[in-house]
Amino acid sequence: MKKWVKITVIVLSSLLLIAAAGYGYLYYTYKIKYVPSKDLYKKRVAYIDTKKALFSENFKICDSTRIVDYYNYAPGDSIHRRTQYTTNKNGLRKEVLSKYVNKDYKDSGYLNFRFIVNCKGEAGAYVIHENDLDLHPKKFNTNLVSQLLNITVELKKWKPNYMYGAERDSYMYISYRIENGEITEIIP
Repeated sequence: MKKWVKITVIVLSSLLLIAAAGYGYLYYTYKIKYVPSKDLYKKRVAYIDTKKALFSENFKICDSTRIVDYYNYAPGDSIHRRTQYTTNKNGLRKEVLSKYVNKDYKDSGYLNFRFIVNCKGEAGAYVIHENDLDLHPKKFNTNLVSQLLNITVELKKWKPNYMYGAERDSYMYISYRIENGEITEIIP
C-alpha cells in the first residue's frame, strides 16, 4: 500500500509541476513576451520628423500636437472631409501621368512618398520609402526618384482634413507602383 501512495504522490506532483509550467509559459507568451517596454515607442508609426524631411524649410504645421491620418473623420459631424486632392484621385493621376517621362528606366517596385498636408492645404515634409514588388527595401534609379519627387511636390491642390469643426493637419502618402519604369498604379 505504501508503494501505491508514493506512486500516486509522484504522479500528482509531476502533473501539478507540468500544469504550473504550462500556465507560466502561456502567461509569459500572452502577457509579457510581446508587450514593448514603456519607453520603446516615443512617436507614432506615421510620425515624420520635419527636421530630417525634404521640403520642410518654410513649411508650417498648424498644430504639431494633433496631426491626424488622411483618412480620419469624425462620424456625427455635419461636415467632415478626409484629406484629398481637389481634383480627386483621377485628377491627381492625370496630372502625374501628364508630367512623368520614362527615360528608359527598368525599375520595378513601390516608390512611396509620405508627407504632411497642413490645415491650409499645403504639403511639405516629404519622406521617401523605396521597395521592390515584394515590399523589400530596394534602391530605385536616382533620376526616377528625383523626377517623381518633384512631380509629387508640385501637387499643390490639397483639401485638408476637416473634423470636429476645424481643418486639421494630416499625414498623407502617395505610393507609385512601377513596373519596368512605367507607373501602373497610384495609391491611395
